[in-house]
Amino acid sequence: MTSNRVLKSLGALIASLAVLVGSAAPVFAATTTSSTGSGAGNGMKVSPVHTELTMKPGESTTVDITFTNVTGATTTFQAILNDFVASGDESGNPAIILNPAQSAPSHGLKQYIAAVPNFTLAPGATKDIKAVINMPNNVAPGGYYGAVRFAAVAPGSGGKNVSLSASVASLILVRVSGDVKEQMSIAGFDARDHDKSRSIFTSNKNIDGVVRFQNEGNVQEQPFGKMIVKDMHGKTIGTYSVNDTQPAGNVLPDSIRKFSIPLKNISKFGKYTIEGNFGYGNAGQLLTAKTTFYVIPIPVIVTVLVLIVLIIVAIFEAPRLVRRYNRRVLRNAGRK
Repeated sequence: MTSNRVLKSLGALIASLAVLVGSAAPVFAATTTSSTGSGAGNGMKVSPVHTELTMKPGESTTVDITFTNVTGATTTFQAILNDFVASGDESGNPAIILNPAQSAPSHGLKQYIAAVPNFTLAPGATKDIKAVINMPNNVAPGGYYGAVRFAAVAPGSGGKNVSLSASVASLILVRVSGDVKEQMSIAGFDARDHDKSRSIFTSNKNIDGVVRFQNEGNVQEQPFGKMIVKDMHGKTIGTYSVNDTQPAGNVLPDSIRKFSIPLKNISKFGKYTIEGNFGYGNAGQLLTAKTTFYVIPIPVIVTVLVLIVLIIVAIFEAPRLVRRYNRRVLRNAGRK
């Protein structure tokens, strides 16, 4: 009975190690590109590419956008108002809704931005574009975001048809003051290799600490904080700031955004713990998380597997050898 329990336990351990070795191959995250972006592209340049405002219901304000024609020809440009939503890959990149007939399901800003007339610029010329935002008196408190996107007008179209060339955009995020709902949670906190979540790694290279923030409120948030990495002895081997860029990254309402931090000073073998301490919102709400991972090189795994096999062989073979020896002793005793 004891031997059967030992065999079952060893079998489960072998199966677990086999899965570990099979999952050790790296998984690479796919990347995509888009022809629509902010900054500069296809002979157009805008500044700023990102604006954040706080407004009151019934208030109006103007965002100054500097546009430069960096092409070699005099060109007519159109300013297109679009809403955007969070991209589905949790990167925080905006997914601009290019169809002018569509708006964001919520938090759309384009409905509150006044139309901007077409304009013509000579090569190298710059123009100050006025994007006027008018918030109605009855607008609900919370976050609103959209984009002023610029594209060249197709020649001979009478200034109506936009060419199929790339466009550039200036993103605008507005926080309407009032009784806003600020609520965030941590949707995930783990260690990853090439964006694949793992608890056991066969190498100490390319390990990232990843935190995924979920915004359950109605206004964009900029979470911040620290990741602290400790080794198996409880010693701190690394402290990393999260979302400390300028400008800081926003997590839009009803979305999840992940922040990845490359981890350093990870040895080739050992147990590690990541502790996360984060804050968000005007009241400094706090979030905490903790996760553990192990680094076990493949040679160590192979050695353990070999030892397990030897133990199994010993468990099966030792009783049979003992029985064979006993029979031989008995036969020899009977001949005397």
